[in-house]
Amino acid sequence: MKTYIYPENLKANVKLWLWNVRDFIMICIGIILSVIVLVNLRNVIPIAATACFAFLSLRVDETAIMDYLFNAIRFFCVSQQEFRWQVRSEK
Repeated sequence: MKTYIYPENLKANVKLWLWNVRDFIMICIGIILSVIVLVNLRNVIPIAATACFAFLSLRVDETAIMDYLFNAIRFFCVSQQEFRWQVRSEK
């Protein structure tokens, strides 16, 4: 097996600045479409949505804010939580 100098032996995700390349392409497409909508319809909602997505998809140490929010929603709202209390007998 060859060993490459690239981080994690060519198994790391491709990043461009603080985003994955897939997220960065989506942000660029969103900006282009948002500018077209702004010029034609004078609506700023698509720019706000693109900015929110760009903020939520920032990656630092392989963790994004969006991943953290999805995991928190899954833990608190979707998955079943079970708590058991037992009375300990005193000796």
